[in-house]
Amino acid sequence: MTNDMQTRTIRSCEVVPAGPLRGDAIAEMYDDVLDVAIARGAIDAAPLAAAGESLDRDDRDPGWARPNERMPVEDIQLLGTDTPATPTYQAPRGASLQDYLESASRHAAETDGVFAGGFEPRAAVERMLARFAGGRPVEAARADDGREYVPFTIRRLRDGKQIGLHHDYHYPLALYSELAPHLDTRTLVSWVVTMRKPASGGELCVYAVTPDTPNPPKMPNGFSWDLDAVERGYPSARFTMEAGDVFLLASGRCLHRIAPIEGDRARVTLGGFLAFDKTRTRVLYWS
Repeated sequence: MTNDMQTRTIRSCEVVPAGPLRGDAIAEMYDDVLDVAIARGAIDAAPLAAAGESLDRDDRDPGWARPNERMPVEDIQLLGTDTPATPTYQAPRGASLQDYLESASRHAAETDGVFAGGFEPRAAVERMLARFAGGRPVEAARADDGREYVPFTIRRLRDGKQIGLHHDYHYPLALYSELAPHLDTRTLVSWVVTMRKPASGGELCVYAVTPDTPNPPKMPNGFSWDLDAVERGYPSARFTMEAGDVFLLASGRCLHRIAPIEGDRARVTLGGFLAFDKTRTRVLYWS
């Protein structure tokens, strides 16, 4: 893996509906030759946009969980679980596997009424992910006892909210104790479908800083990233997404953030994570 900040860049590709397909992009991310894949119009925008608009209302609460509420600037709203498969400000080291699986079952029906007109988001997601899987089957991850992991969550970021700089290498968390041994853990890939584009902000910002980058810019506390220094010192790329667009990001390798939302339209997305299994014959996804 290249560590030199002068030579590493953000390697990306963009797939348009009428263009050639990047059919094995997930393998390219694992092989460290691709960082970001953008698929424009990958899923029908109409049902996504309609659902995004219905969720961007303050006169009703469909069941939002707020795992980062204690950090107001990153107060993301989640639908589909109250125990995400990531560190949060509510649980900085992640939840237990038992709590995660119980939440998956408890909140499984929350997204049932979000989409109208017979649109099936799970089927649409699996068809979309299969476009980048090199012919491999795409399956939701399951625990050893057969219980299913959360297939996706819906996420809302309102005016002034953001997702700060981070990597998504979550395998050391306790809730991955059963799943990680079945996966190729060289990296982790995030996948995100845009349902509602904000009035301004909300771009995906990706930086050529990996977990192996020597002496990365941190604040004096040694924990928080120094955004100004990262912006000044490392190559980066910024991606703006429309309803129906999808990005896949090697988020276990590339430092990234979601820029602050500006205005009265929230950023509403649907997404999760994916990885190859140990034999690289299947793609498993979860959230």
